[in-house]
Amino acid sequence: MSQHPVHTQWSWYLPSLLLIIVASNQLRLVSTAALSPWWGGGFGMFATTDGWATRHLHVFAIRSGVRRELEIPLSLRKMVERVLTLPSDAQLQALARQFAEVPTPDEGPLEAIELQVWATQFDPDTLAPSSTPIRFLTVRMEAHSPLT
Repeated sequence: MSQHPVHTQWSWYLPSLLLIIVASNQLRLVSTAALSPWWGGGFGMFATTDGWATRHLHVFAIRSGVRRELEIPLSLRKMVERVLTLPSDAQLQALARQFAEVPTPDEGPLEAIELQVWATQFDPDTLAPSSTPIRFLTVRMEAHSPLT
């Protein structure tokens, strides 16, 4: 007969079980929601250069007949970093609402904000950089409903 109660023996496995749960969730988010492998637990972080710092965002204000790329204001840098780390639809929509407040020299009502998240990848032979699309979303400003 064991000297340790059953609940004590199971508690030895709890850290391993938690590690498996966190790792599984992180791998799921990397494959389904474009989470940067450097976040969400960091499993695989040293196997890739795909972090928020190697991703970039392009934002376009769309008005009747005009599609203007917007500069990223300093006040939105932290929010952009979070979006680059995990470009979920909810975060992209919230960021689009923030960019709707950025003034442009264009006339007419703002119809939509288009957000594009790109990742920089490197050719394994030449190490030449290239951009790969991760997530695109267009948010109409009338109802804040995503188009794509």
